[in-house]
Amino acid sequence: MMQGCKRSAKRAPARMSAVQQYLAVAVLAVMTAACATLTPDSPTEEKVKVVTERATARWNAIIGKNFEAAYGYMSPATRATVTPAGFKTIASRIAYREAKVTGATCDAGTCRVKLLITYDAPAPIPTGIQRKDATMMRGIHTPLEENWVIEQGQVWYVWPL
Repeated sequence: MMQGCKRSAKRAPARMSAVQQYLAVAVLAVMTAACATLTPDSPTEEKVKVVTERATARWNAIIGKNFEAAYGYMSPATRATVTPAGFKTIASRIAYREAKVTGATCDAGTCRVKLLITYDAPAPIPTGIQRKDATMMRGIHTPLEENWVIEQGQVWYVWPL
């Protein structure tokens, strides 16, 4: 039986399809949630530490254009309303360069994370004149606040609908 597993592994494709990548991220998210023990009653310091780590990891995934991984940080309720393709479409519109968590607070089952986001964006040009090689505004710094919720033993990002 073990040899059959080895043979199957040898025949596995070198690259995963988009569906396989999505499923891998979903399985990882479920496994992470199953291993975590965070609850609304956990100490505030623990909740702040976990939400800071997860917010940083989520933004690193977005900056690295790993939208499947970033999608995995979304709350179960958010994933029920926002598709992976819809998230990728929105998250890929801006060239994010950096994200720094500047603070986090948690109450019972929710957390607020404050960040400073740095990104590049096309300069505003009147409609009809915008070109593909439009001038870029670079290094824009914008403060941002995110909502996170503690659910299923983990802290999850809540998409602002």
